[in-house]
Amino acid sequence: MTPRRAGVLLAVVVLGAGLASCGSSGDDDADKAATTPTGKAGVFPVVVEHSQGKAEVKSAPKRVVALSAMDLDAAISLGVDPVGAAKDPFGKNGVSPWLSGKLDADTKLINTTPDMSFEEIAALKPDLILATGDYGISKNYGKLSQIAPTLAPTKSAAEDSWQSREEEIGKALGKSDAAGKAVAATEQSIEDTAARYPRLKGRTFSASYAYSATQIATIASPDDFAVKFLESLGLEVTPTLKGAEKSATNEQPGLLSPELAGRLTSDLTVIGFVSPQVRTTLEKQPSFTKVKATGAYTPVDNATITELRNPSVLGIPWLLEELTPSFKAVK
Repeated sequence: MTPRRAGVLLAVVVLGAGLASCGSSGDDDADKAATTPTGKAGVFPVVVEHSQGKAEVKSAPKRVVALSAMDLDAAISLGVDPVGAAKDPFGKNGVSPWLSGKLDADTKLINTTPDMSFEEIAALKPDLILATGDYGISKNYGKLSQIAPTLAPTKSAAEDSWQSREEEIGKALGKSDAAGKAVAATEQSIEDTAARYPRLKGRTFSASYAYSATQIATIASPDDFAVKFLESLGLEVTPTLKGAEKSATNEQPGLLSPELAGRLTSDLTVIGFVSPQVRTTLEKQPSFTKVKATGAYTPVDNATITELRNPSVLGIPWLLEELTPSFKAVK
């Protein structure tokens, strides 16, 4: 499935990409957030070009608003406590599990779905808005950029890699060096995991998302970040799903009915379920017998499948830890 179609089919999973959350903190905290973890500020002004034009940041940002979970992740990884943060519907108390304990206590979380509250964002008096993970940026950018300099995706939220997002945000924050180090450290954690589990090399995997009891969306496109992530560990898409994003089983490409769930069978089978009820219903299907019995069957929740499809600097180490039992189970 193409990244664009996967983004539509898995909209319930990637809510973080379109959420906007805002909050406020004191000026002292904001001044602290404007420097790198080592205390060295970047050189300003900075101009960052992106898909919607460019953002000119005249001085070190003191009041940052992050309008997606990926933007929030990047900001925190660079030592910035945003005055606004996206509320994660899948996380405890509205915070993604990999960010638990990392978000500033003064940050206010708000729910911005189904509509973004521009008035609430403006009330926070931001001097930089991070919207690199906003799938609806073409609709929102005009109003956001009137409030404060706004970072949009370089290409699109569906195409930008976690590395390029970290680098873009790092540049705007005057923390390019810190961003480069964060990317390198996260990439090293992936390499270390691959080295720790050499049995993964050449083994097959399938990744999918059951967003109802009647349809399962396959994640097989080589451009999908979930596929790229698992391939970086040495795994390969199971042959039964290769090309699934191009061939229609029923009405749409990339969709499987429960009766065809056997095509997901692989050495590592990762399936995200929209709810426990959907999981229970599907696992009772006769076609799931083989799926559960062969290889490392890995049912995951919304938070895990979201991070798999939207990798981030702080989320990846958490994701690797979550999947470790499955890596060990691969034969």
